[in-house]
Amino acid sequence: MTYWPFWLCALALSGVALLHWLLIGRMFAVSGRFTALTDAIRNWKRSADSHSELSQAEMLEALRAATIAEFGLTEEQAAQMDAELRAQAQPAPQRPPTSKQSLPVHVLFFVAIALGAALSARMAQGHADRTLFFATFGHSPILLGGILFGGGLLVGFGTRMAGGCTSGHGLCGVSRFQPGSMLATAAFFGAGIVTSLLLGALR
Repeated sequence: MTYWPFWLCALALSGVALLHWLLIGRMFAVSGRFTALTDAIRNWKRSADSHSELSQAEMLEALRAATIAEFGLTEEQAAQMDAELRAQAQPAPQRPPTSKQSLPVHVLFFVAIALGAALSARMAQGHADRTLFFATFGHSPILLGGILFGGGLLVGFGTRMAGGCTSGHGLCGVSRFQPGSMLATAAFFGAGIVTSLLLGALR
């Protein structure tokens, strides 16, 4: 197998993120799509109980009534409090509009990732034994499944803690010089290097 040079790999990765933005109008982030997918499923399950939930206006009115009752305010004092809060309220920051995507679009995105991974594995047939992962852990389906499952859990926790994944921070965040993304990218690349060195020492 002939591997691409590093500069060609970098151009291909940046091209994927740029093409994703030009075609869809959204930043390329796998964890963000996974969150949107799981939220859509959770909201779909809760739709049967939506009639029992309060609207935002009803919740605000209930909060106002509880505040008046707690502090013993008269109606005139409550009206004055409302006027002061409205005067002190800051306008919400304007965010650039983003296109809201449907559940099938998110599913299609993950199907494409799975197909790409399958194609990569197919092209790497006969070369997998040379990789550090298989050389260290062998080819037992049970062992490899457990290791990959545990690694996936750790990646999920890390993604939640860092507020983004390798695509969101490493590709999109670093390209925009965001300090948090640079720190997150340095952390997961550093952890990957250390893990690789440890696996190499175990061989």
